Amino acid sequence: MAQPVHPQQAAALRGRWLWLFPASYAIHIAEEGLAGERFYRWIGRVSGREVSPGVFAGVNLAYEAAMVVAVRQALAREDAAWLVPALGTITAVNGIGHLAGSVVTRSYSPGTVSGVAVWAPLGLFAVVRSRQLLPRPVWRRGITAGALILGSIALLALPLSRESTETMSGT
Repeated sequence: MAQPVHPQQAAALRGRWLWLFPASYAIHIAEEGLAGERFYRWIGRVSGREVSPGVFAGVNLAYEAAMVVAVRQALAREDAAWLVPALGTITAVNGIGHLAGSVVTRSYSPGTVSGVAVWAPLGLFAVVRSRQLLPRPVWRRGITAGALILGSIALLALPLSRESTETMSGT
């Protein structure tokens, strides 16, 4: 049985600040899609799996819409407070992941600036603040959900990409 969240705890997590998640995601998508060599090209070069600009845009718009729905739920329902640490996990790991990708490849991973400057701090704030306010099982559910969503993004991206012709030809 799920542990209930006290109304005051849920209320302390709710606020207009949650709209920073979809707002910052729009900024993050813009950086990924417009900066440097573009993220879909960068990830193709690094992974050997091509992602078309249309697939990249479509997937990110779908996730943007899902983030808006998640924020609306978190604001409207006390039993949806677990969404705050879930959103925090997704954004913090994504932001830190861009930095790690840049360091490992010694190249600019489009999304690093917004990831480090906005997403990682916002995500870490949400994770820490929700840990202070939510019962441990509710917080863990959110962290787990965020991690599973991140994993599903990678798994869903695989069938939407194709092996690079450079990789296939051995060049």
